[in-house]
Amino acid sequence: MKQHAAMLATAFTLLSSAYADARDPFGDESRSFPPIVEQSDDAVAFVVPAGLYFVTDTYVGNVVATSGATTTYSTTTVHESTGTYARVIDTVDTGASSVFDGGSFNGRGALTDGRALAGTYYENFVLTTNGYVPVSIVFFQDDSESRRGASVPSPSPAPSALAATSVPGSGGVVSRGVVTPAPSFKPTTPIAPAAPRLRAGVALAPDGATLGSAEVLRGRLVHFWPRAFANDVAVPIRSWRLVSVQPDRISANSGNNEPLGAQWIQMPASGVRWSLRFEVFTELAPRERLEAEISITVRSPALID
Repeated sequence: MKQHAAMLATAFTLLSSAYADARDPFGDESRSFPPIVEQSDDAVAFVVPAGLYFVTDTYVGNVVATSGATTTYSTTTVHESTGTYARVIDTVDTGASSVFDGGSFNGRGALTDGRALAGTYYENFVLTTNGYVPVSIVFFQDDSESRRGASVPSPSPAPSALAATSVPGSGGVVSRGVVTPAPSFKPTTPIAPAAPRLRAGVALAPDGATLGSAEVLRGRLVHFWPRAFANDVAVPIRSWRLVSVQPDRISANSGNNEPLGAQWIQMPASGVRWSLRFEVFTELAPRERLEAEISITVRSPALID
């Protein structure tokens, strides 16, 4: 009995040793591919407000000018850009009310009889990572009034402004004054907004910097995040698709908010670098195709092939 038990123990030891010698150093690579965790996407669609345009003339102040019996109410601007955007939200006639009355930072004036001035309300926006955000409302006044029945003396022209005109049959010369009309100030006509400069890249994190190249370990699962930018401000990705040669294992050929999970099992030839190239579409410009590419160098850990 003791001899039989000893023989069983020896066989069990040899069997365990045989399994240990046959262990595959890359045995962990045969496990099922790790699933990609769905990423929650709380980003709001990058919507461009209707009628938005890039501001090239900035509000300076209101102007009230009187010439004779006529008083003109206008707005003056300076030709410069503060990097903001605007749109027309209401145009009102003299005396008409607006839902934006009292909402503009410069107010809305009135004629001498108390009626509100005619003009246009503009809403100003700034571009942030959350899209176009409204920041203020401005009123551009554009109106005039004349005093009825007022006796206005004729202006005495300056000597330099006199023009001598000969009147036939009078034998003399009549001097007439030359009057320069008052300048007219009106809001700048809105122009179409400049198209934002779009670009795409690949990062190793949802909010990471885009990279031109990366080194990965053989068999290591790595996540690659396609990203897009408008004027260097991150914008939401609508969809992406892998258009280059695929790694040995990938999570998907396409997606939208989730990253690409990739593994390289085989080593490239000496000096060869692989790359991942993506086709990217954004919420801001759903029909504009962008390309993003990252070069990959595969390193092998100290294991025996």
